[in-house]
Amino acid sequence: MLADNRGALRILMVNTYHYYGGGDSTYTFALAELLRSKGHAVFFFAMQDPGNVPDPNADLFVSHLDYREMNRRRSPIAASRVLGHAIYSIEARQKFARLLDRVQPDIVHLQSIHAHITPSVILEAKRRRIPVVWTLHDYKLICPNSHFLIDQTGEICEACRVGRFWQATVKRCKKGSLPASATATLEAYVHQLIGVRGMVAAFLCPSAFLLSKFLENGFDPQTLHRLPHFLPPAAFTHTAPDEGYLLFFGRLEPMKGVFQLLEACRKAPQIHVRLAGRIGQIDTVMIQSQLSGNADYVGVRTGDDLWALVGRSRAAVVPSIWYENQPFSILEAFANGKPVIASSIGGMQELVKDHETGLLVEPGNVDQLARAMVWMSERPDAARRMGEAARAYAQDVHSAEKHYESLISIYQSVLRDHQKDAS
Repeated sequence: MLADNRGALRILMVNTYHYYGGGDSTYTFALAELLRSKGHAVFFFAMQDPGNVPDPNADLFVSHLDYREMNRRRSPIAASRVLGHAIYSIEARQKFARLLDRVQPDIVHLQSIHAHITPSVILEAKRRRIPVVWTLHDYKLICPNSHFLIDQTGEICEACRVGRFWQATVKRCKKGSLPASATATLEAYVHQLIGVRGMVAAFLCPSAFLLSKFLENGFDPQTLHRLPHFLPPAAFTHTAPDEGYLLFFGRLEPMKGVFQLLEACRKAPQIHVRLAGRIGQIDTVMIQSQLSGNADYVGVRTGDDLWALVGRSRAAVVPSIWYENQPFSILEAFANGKPVIASSIGGMQELVKDHETGLLVEPGNVDQLARAMVWMSERPDAARRMGEAARAYAQDVHSAEKHYESLISIYQSVLRDHQKDAS
């Protein structure tokens, strides 16, 4: 069935986390709302979690897995459970099959599925001849550690280029752990062996940078489609007075440049920075210990509370040290008319134009970051002008209508090709 006057589509969204958290969840929920507003039926498959948004099909969600807790146990049983679920989940495929029977989708749209749901669901969709599209939120299919980063050192690494996944084990890139890195390596080779990439009709790439990396690593250009993230119309309706502080909002973790940000705060005591977002339990004490008098952690903020926090800021700060794809924190700041201080790396360079919609700094360069934050803090008029340009850009390029039109065109193309192959 095609999404035109012949009827609406039934779309099954697959994403590990069914609560508001990272960019993958933000996109999944927003996309579902957008598609439903256009008359399509949208269903979800995810992992069970106490924080999940209620869902009528939650009984078929895959069981909750906490790999951090399992790895802490360091037992053979825990290790076998990790291997038994992270690479190919029998439970996920079985429950997914039951959900397919229940909702009868026309198309399956994957988001983030590795380690919990796993590509086992792709095999089930293929068996039933249901086409699959996949929005790429990271680099997992070409980098065993997902983000081209060696965790322990924070060093960018592309040693696994073009399927040389064994390099991940040699370099112990995942958490500095040989077992974790070996598991990630095995996962990559297994998914390559079963031909995961060939079972997906279309890969949707939010940033041109991410698309270029998949091309460099041998993906078929015919399956790669540039599709920027979007912001719902409501994102542009928030206003609040500028209170002069700079804001970091998102997951507080090393690859997001949090520790470089805190060091920059100490170098520039005249500025005021607020940090909002989830902190991993292991990093909480470390982050709290590094907060200085001009840096405040304000906890997890969502909904109107978060919008108000963004709206009252002078600018957002996104000092990531990895190849960010297309961070929602930047887009959400833009929607609020706020410029962004960002690292000149990955897809962030496509969004932040230096001295036009924000400031770019060398990733990991604490001195540059401190100077940029001081500059922005001391120039409210310049910040306002850049924020206005950022908002105009977001309204033009990242509108819901443009995203919908492009996505439906991709869906239609995939379904037409699928129908031809079936005939």
